[in-house]
Formats: sequence, C-alpha cells, structure tokens
Amino acid sequence: MDKRLKKRVESLTKENMKIAESAVKGITIPLSAHKTQMSATQAAWRLYNNDRINLQELFGFVQTQSDALIKQVEGEYVLVAHDWSWLDYKTHNSKEDLIVVKSKGDTKSVGYDLQTSLLIDPNNGSPLAPIAMNLKTSKNLYSTYEENLEYNQTHLQELSKRCRYIDKRVQDTSPKKQIVHIVDREADSVLFMRQLQKQDALFLIRVKDNAKVYQKAKGSEIKQKELAKTLGVGQEVCKVRYRKKTARLFVNECDVIVTRDHSKTVIDQEGKRRIVKTPGEPVDARFIVSRVVDERGEVLATWMLMSNLCHDISAQTLSRWYYFRWNIESYFKLLKTTGFNLERWQQETPLALFKRLLVVSYAIVLVYSLAYDDTEEARKVRIFLVKLSGKLMEYGKEYTLPALLSGLWVFLRMMDMLE
Repeated sequence: MDKRLKKRVESLTKENMKIAESAVKGITIPLSAHKTQMSATQAAWRLYNNDRINLQELFGFVQTQSDALIKQVEGEYVLVAHDWSWLDYKTHNSKEDLIVVKSKGDTKSVGYDLQTSLLIDPNNGSPLAPIAMNLKTSKNLYSTYEENLEYNQTHLQELSKRCRYIDKRVQDTSPKKQIVHIVDREADSVLFMRQLQKQDALFLIRVKDNAKVYQKAKGSEIKQKELAKTLGVGQEVCKVRYRKKTARLFVNECDVIVTRDHSKTVIDQEGKRRIVKTPGEPVDARFIVSRVVDERGEVLATWMLMSNLCHDISAQTLSRWYYFRWNIESYFKLLKTTGFNLERWQQETPLALFKRLLVVSYAIVLVYSLAYDDTEEARKVRIFLVKLSGKLMEYGKEYTLPALLSGLWVFLRMMDMLE
C-alpha cells in the first residue's frame, strides 16, 4: 500500500475512533443520582445470557446496588411491597413446566406464578429495586435469594421466610434501617401475623371484612368491617391520584388485639380434608381505616389495615405508605401490558425467562427513578429516551413510562453494540 494512502487511512481511523468515543460518552446517561440503578441495569444486561451465572450470582451481583440504595433513603424506615402475579401462557405450546390450574367449568389457567418484593422509598413512594423474586413452575420454584426453596408451601409460608431473609440482609448491611413489610389482603392470616411477630418483623397488612378482632376500647370482639363503620372519616392525609382522578386521603384508627385461632387444612388417614383450629399468642396491633374521598365527598375506596408499628409512626404516615404499595401493581402492569409484554415472551425454558425478567425489572426501576426526579438533568434524559423510543405523546405530555422503557431498551442495545 502507498505510504501516503496508508497514513491517510490511519488518520481517518483515528478520527473515526475519536468520533465513536465521543458518541459513546455523549449518550451516557449523565445523572449521578441514578448511577446506581443504571450500573445495575447494565450489569444485569451483560450477564443474563451467561450460562455460567446462576440466579443467585446474577441477582447477587446487582443486589449490592439495592444495599447502596437503602443506605441513601432518608429516615429510619424502608418499605418493601410484596405481591404475586399470574403469568398467562395458555397460547404458548412450546414453553416448559407450565402450571395448569383448573377452575369451574372447562376454563383453566396455564402459566407461571411470579412473586416479587419491591423496595420503595417511604418519602415519595418511588420504587427503588426488586430485593427478592421467585418464579414458580409446575416442577420448580426458582428464587433469587435461596437456591433450594421448598416447593410445596403456600404463598404466606414462603413469604414469611422471604421477610426473614430481607430483614437479615438489611440489618447486616444497614443496621440503622428497619423494613416495613406491606402486603395486600392475601396476608390477612393470624398465623402469618404471629410468624412475623415472632421474627420481630414490622408489617402493614390490608385485612378482610369478616375476620374478628378484640377492640380494646370497647372490651369486646367485633368484625373488622363493622369496626371500620364505627370509626369516622378521620383526618385528611393528603391529595392522591385514584383512577386518573384527584381525590383526598383520610384516615382513622384504634387499638385492637388479634386473638382468634388460626385454621389449617390437614388430610387424615382416610384421605379426607378437614380444618383444624389452633390457638396462638395474641397479636397487639393498630387497626387503621384509610378512605379515598372525591371532591363531592363520596368515598371511592376504603382500605382496612393492620400494623404492629409503634404509635411514633402516625396513622397518616401509615396510610400514605399503604398508598405507595400500589406502585407494585403498576410495576406488574409495565411488565405485562404497557411496557414489556412479558406474557408474549418466547423463551421456552422458565429459567431463561426468569433471567431476562431480572434485567427488565432493573430497567423498570431505573425508569421510575427518572420519572420521580424533578431536576433539569432528568428532564433532558426523559426527552432523550422518548426520542429513542419513537413513540408519540399526546399533546402536552412530556413522557409516559412505557415510552421511557422502550427508549431505555433501545439505549442498552446501542451501548452493547458500540462497546
């Protein structure tokens, strides 16, 4: 090759390398406040296709990011919302180990059972990170926190173990922080409350209508629904968004004791099922009634809550914390419908699907953190991600969570290719 041509090629190559380096630096998300979530997302993205990395190693690598985020939360408490979501795959013939649940008639559900524990900032309700996740199939229970979880256990039996793991992890890494476990009505079980009480775990649980509690002020037992009626609307907490409308949150409370026996289904020697009732230690708790009221004074929703937190934490604060729990519902919605269409993924093995799910979960959390950030830097990044997504916004709207997710996924693929 001619020497002059060779020098020209070398010169152009160096120039192009500088341009490439500049481009890479230019599209790096310039947010120090979100560096933790971004690094966790990118780390998971690069490792989830590595067959030598098991679930605990993959999630353990990014778990250190969760530990750092917990330390950054202002105040003594950190919230963890727990929930379950059914993944419907009845139209996927190639997937392995699908659970088939038959119901009345010829209808049936086919899919997997996803169980998630989501860290939430108690100050603004922002989701921080999934701290534990399980995926149950017809044969296995895959978990991010223990390799050999017992398969034949109920949701609440597994959850009490998961709560113990989370509390221990947080105490080991952030001794000054306390976890408040928030669970919906499935956790209205006196046995579950007694287990958490025995573990010194703090809980905030939504309870059902017909269970009875002992009301300290009246000295008698009463159904929870009737007790809620006797408590007035109470004090206003704050304004909230409920089903796309602006409403106000009100709260009232009283002290109760849960004394009822817990019920357990057993199978006798003849193979017949029967219910056995077993007494246990009383659970001292606060009974909190939270109501969502519209501008006309109409009650849109009533949440009956039970908590063992001390009275240093006001009922107003507990009511807000339970309201923040609904972010795990929108988290599942982003996974399944408006964001990543989880129920259309084509991975044939549940393990491959679960590994991809871990990466996506961190992407969702990063998007939430950007959405909750009101700085100018965050606004610019949101605009950037929306442009990458190619999605159109309705007039006057800067972004949507699905658009941010789509743009972030494009960004990760671009970075992967450039690097």
